[in-house]
Amino acid sequence: MRSTSTMTDEGTRIVAGTVGDAVLTVHKLRVLDERAGKRRAVCGAGKPTDETDEWARAVNCPACLDIETD
Repeated sequence: MRSTSTMTDEGTRIVAGTVGDAVLTVHKLRVLDERAGKRRAVCGAGKPTDETDEWARAVNCPACLDIETD
């Protein structure tokens, strides 16, 4: 299985996951605080207070796929 975690040039870890209740759309999530589990979608989906969950699934958000993070 291919890794769902990468690092950007700034050293920020990018993982695949969901935002809020939308569990069918998998985003690229930028890890802001590893210990607190704080992550934000690179496309801006969701609110800052929305819960995010890391998944071992392929990203399928068209907006996230258009943003180069590798």
